[in-house]
Parts: sequence; structure tokens; C-alpha cells
Amino acid sequence: MHKVLDLFAGIGGFSYGLEKTKAFETTAFCEIDKKAQLVLNKHWPDVPIYEDIKELTYERLEADGTLPTVITGGFPCQDISVAGKGKGIHAERSGLWSEM
Repeated sequence: MHKVLDLFAGIGGFSYGLEKTKAFETTAFCEIDKKAQLVLNKHWPDVPIYEDIKELTYERLEADGTLPTVITGGFPCQDISVAGKGKGIHAERSGLWSEM
């Protein structure tokens, strides 16, 4: 079974889809939004949620026993979306892709 770290997890869409295949198990989320965390906690009550991707390290995952074999993530796109302000890929939110 593949162990998944779901970055910028939102409400867990990637994890949900992967787990439906029966070949993946989510071992950790990284999501800063408190409302999204409530949804994740409801559906995955035993899976840890790390809040800040800037503070998440290999060493932390290893120490917590949550090392993944698969990393997924839908990084924030507000800064590059046509509905956004067009600040670009290196702006505050969309620039977080580099943390992946």
C-alpha cells in the first residue's frame, strides 16, 4: 500500500480519490485553512494535519512515523488564476508551490 502525504489538502479530494483505488492510504495532510481542517478531521480523524508547509520537513515526518511514498498537492492558485489579481507564480500564495 502506498502512503500518501497530501499537501495543500483542502478538503481531501486527492486523498479521497487515491484511497478509492484501494492502493493508497493517507498518512498525513498539510493544510493551513481551519475550515478545511475540520472537514479533514471529520473524514480522517486519525490522520495528522500539519499546518504550515514552510515548517514541514523530512525529519518531522520521519520522527512522527508519517513518511510517504507518494506526495500529492494542489498548490494555491489565487495569484495566477484569471479570477485573481494576476500577481504571478512567485506571489505569496501561488509561490508556495516551491515548498512542495
